Amino acid sequence: MPFMPTLHSPLFRAAWLGLCATLVAGSAWAEKADRGLPMVIESDGQQSATVDLKTKLTVISGNVVIAQGSLQIKADRVEIKEAPPGRYQATARGSAERPAQFRQKRDRVDETVEAEALRVEYDGANEKVRFVGDAKMRVVRPSGPPDEASAAVITYDQRSDTIVFEGGPPPSAGAPPGRARLVFIPRGADATASEPAK
Repeated sequence: MPFMPTLHSPLFRAAWLGLCATLVAGSAWAEKADRGLPMVIESDGQQSATVDLKTKLTVISGNVVIAQGSLQIKADRVEIKEAPPGRYQATARGSAERPAQFRQKRDRVDETVEAEALRVEYDGANEKVRFVGDAKMRVVRPSGPPDEASAAVITYDQRSDTIVFEGGPPPSAGAPPGRARLVFIPRGADATASEPAK
């Protein structure tokens, strides 16, 4: 059986730091121009949106698409709350069959981050995105295979330019704890050379 590093092992910490350096090298992950653009929300549900003006909470359901510049979030249901005036917090919910999806261009040329999870929490005021429940992330470039990561929870702090991967609790009693998995692709590698050994 091949050795697999635990979340607390030095090998895992080194791998994690390496992936963070790969994902956030150069300028910030999210495209800065997106933050000043209007947020557009569309859905096709029968009762598409409910707006509570008193609590400033909007609930949208039915193939919801949120767009703000290059930022795009797709989900079955989204709750949006205005925190400080003009700053929004959104929780997008999907399912195991159809997870919530996130996509955003990086400031770095020709890189796009794609992620999916059962729940995506977008905090515009604090510039954080959390992917919760069977989270998967890819950094896509026009040439070569993408860098990939998966974990129970992935948190990206745009302000500090850091990513945290959490393995999560065991799925059932007696089972091993959830795992975080990171796949590093050497620059210039072709797709067949990037497949991890099984």
